[in-house]
Amino acid sequence: MNNEQLSKLTLGQLEPGIPHALPGGGYVALEVLTDRFSSRMHQLTVSNGRLIYTVILERGMDIGELRLDAGKISWERDMRYLLHPVHVDLTDNEHSGWDSGFYAAVAAIGPEIFGTPDEVRTVHGTGSYSPALPESVLLSWDERQITLEGKVPLRGYEAVPVYDKVIRIITCYGAATLLREDTVRNLTDIARPVDDGYHIQLAGPYMSEGGSYILPVPPGKMLLRDAAPPEENPCAVYDTMTRLDPIRCYQYVPEPVEGLAALPLVRDYWNDIEGDSALTAEMLVNAGQDTAAYVIRSLRCYPRSLIAKRATRDWMYALEPCKTRPNSLKQKTIDGEIVYVGPHGECKGWIILGATHDPQEIATLTQMIRSAAE
Repeated sequence: MNNEQLSKLTLGQLEPGIPHALPGGGYVALEVLTDRFSSRMHQLTVSNGRLIYTVILERGMDIGELRLDAGKISWERDMRYLLHPVHVDLTDNEHSGWDSGFYAAVAAIGPEIFGTPDEVRTVHGTGSYSPALPESVLLSWDERQITLEGKVPLRGYEAVPVYDKVIRIITCYGAATLLREDTVRNLTDIARPVDDGYHIQLAGPYMSEGGSYILPVPPGKMLLRDAAPPEENPCAVYDTMTRLDPIRCYQYVPEPVEGLAALPLVRDYWNDIEGDSALTAEMLVNAGQDTAAYVIRSLRCYPRSLIAKRATRDWMYALEPCKTRPNSLKQKTIDGEIVYVGPHGECKGWIILGATHDPQEIATLTQMIRSAAE
């Protein structure tokens, strides 16, 4: 490894295939990937000495994979699904939000209206289909944490971009967590709706025998969308041999989870999240109750939630923190859910992702989250 002592690195200073050592036993590495149409993409791998995440620069700085203690936390997804955005037809609303280039562990939703597609809008917005500016990508570190940041001009649906986004991903040395913060900026002279969030795939191989969602909402308040057949237990995660088709999507309003702000896994990032107090959490726990992955976020940023479940030839159990329920623009307007950002204004949102192999930590988080649903 290159052991030159620097506190920051630009993308141009990284050579593909040559890792650069970071404090705490961590490293950063650049890899050039080629999709099935021979288009090149750049992937950064960042390790804090324990947690490893990848970032796909051409895909809106989506987080491609997550690993903890050498075990994969994010879903198993064939590389054939990883496409450069030039090969994704956003007018194909049957596939563009899901199967066409849908690969990442953490895919950006929005910032345009997401949910029910129409003749203009795709299911997930265009954030995940927008390349980062290479010259904006910067990795920096200090005595406690590593920060990756970059700027993404949003592809949008118009000839000229109306949004851009500044993204930061922060992780502390040796931690089992990371913080992702997205700042969406309105580039125009008029107010614009911002409807962002994330589609998060944390059901990795540790969930292969099944398990459950732990959610801060009573099952009776989880609304099954799109006339899909009901399940006996909407929080069930089935083993990899069980098929679940068609997709089940449940939307709900999460309750605040008391006590999260006092946990070390949140306090580590307290200064970065500006002391948000109204927090909630969702978690996936395996059948053995010995491994879990979770999402913590601010209800001020993302006051709604969706889970999406499908098990056909692949296996998908997703969490989707979001600003609004995934309905049509008309319905969101009727419900008064749309958030507007003023001319040249900005809107921030953040999530903390983490995982644990500690049964006591799992039990504590389970009790805190379920208490919010009572």
